Amino acid sequence: MRVKIFTVLIIAVSVLAFASSCNSSGNALAGISVKETVNTLPPLSEPEKRILDKLGGELLPDQNIKIGDIIIHRRELEISFPGILNMAEGDLEVLIAMPHGRVHESLLVSDVDPLKLQLALILVGAENGSRDGGEKNSQGTILNIDVQPKDGKRVPVEDWLFNKKTSKGMDRFGWVFIGSSFTHDMRCLAKEEGNIVNVWSFGNTILDNPSPTGDDDDFIVVNPETAPKYGTPVTIYLSFKTPVK
Repeated sequence: MRVKIFTVLIIAVSVLAFASSCNSSGNALAGISVKETVNTLPPLSEPEKRILDKLGGELLPDQNIKIGDIIIHRRELEISFPGILNMAEGDLEVLIAMPHGRVHESLLVSDVDPLKLQLALILVGAENGSRDGGEKNSQGTILNIDVQPKDGKRVPVEDWLFNKKTSKGMDRFGWVFIGSSFTHDMRCLAKEEGNIVNVWSFGNTILDNPSPTGDDDDFIVVNPETAPKYGTPVTIYLSFKTPVK
């Protein structure tokens, strides 16, 4: 049985964790208005620290938050985690896969835990929803994905992708937060299947491709002229496509 719900823990954390740091924009981590984030961030309270500890996270010296391999940048309201350039050419169905996922057709590979990533997205204020929205199900939050090779420049991930149908680079539509489904015993299916971000909208994943190129598995390929060499370590950044007001 597949259940499209969050665990009780995730719901509780999204509502209660870091509640005293909420601002008017509705995100749960910035602590103060985005317009006021010039110098230092407010420290977490002791209850917040205890919740973070239960999640296996830690507060870094710069007041950002680390959960597993994921860094939540509180001032910027973005998330980062490490990955590796897995393909320098070829057709893509997955943007970011786990090592046991569809690595033969994934641009990037990362060891990041999809469930922890889902939790981190909720904590910065993202909302999961459907891929394209509708009357009954609203679309999930759209996020930009940037990549930064070690000792390189941060660029949109679309700079490394090419649309075979248009003979142009992939348009920057962003990536939609749909969230994983769970089994009846609350196993995260995106983790089971090894998907973090999909190019072709197929299977369980955390982020999906909302553009028409996600409807088919024969649209997007790696751009060999812009992608770094195979095996290049990268930092992956997720940020809101529409800035938080």
